[in-house]
Amino acid sequence: MATLRDLTVVTITYNNPDDLIRTFQSLNDFREHGGTHIIINGGKSVASLVQNVKLIEESDKGIYDALNKGIAHVSTRYFLLIHSGDLLVETTEALESLLIKMENEELDFLLNDCSIAFGRKKRLMKSSNWKPWMFRFGAQPPHPPTIYRTKSLSSFQYDLDHPVIADYKYLEDIIYSNLKWKRGNHLLIHMSQGGATSSGLQSFFYVNKQL
Repeated sequence: MATLRDLTVVTITYNNPDDLIRTFQSLNDFREHGGTHIIINGGKSVASLVQNVKLIEESDKGIYDALNKGIAHVSTRYFLLIHSGDLLVETTEALESLLIKMENEELDFLLNDCSIAFGRKKRLMKSSNWKPWMFRFGAQPPHPPTIYRTKSLSSFQYDLDHPVIADYKYLEDIIYSNLKWKRGNHLLIHMSQGGATSSGLQSFFYVNKQL
């Protein structure tokens, strides 16, 4: 039966130690229950700030190059991407239940929900509100709370030639492949702020322009 020992969280960071500490602390229970935490750092050393992690410190070509590196170092059956500044907000018990669901139903990836900070407010992004046909209009599912089966994603990488929409293209490629997926409907992650492809209406039009 799948446990947290079967899951790796990959965190990328670049010269934002305060954000990294918040993310690191939100994963304390995860690590204490056997989960693996990989941190890919492309900036100043953070070795004095984190313990009990696999820390890789070297220069990279940006966010998506760092993510590709982190995923390449995953040796567990499943992985989850939590960027520096974002927080794991679900319990370890619930997270483990999602892994068991993936194992029992032989899923390649599992969509979930997240919240995003917009000033003093939070915006909830629910995977249940998204359908694959929405890709045609530049709308993607909430990607940070997605849990992936490692061997099923071995042939996919973030495209460094399209850095603005690399996360969009990554999800589009796997959604339209023959991989098996479902929705877990758990609020897994709180994002400190929206990224270039998830910051509201302006980013929606920006993604469409890039596409």
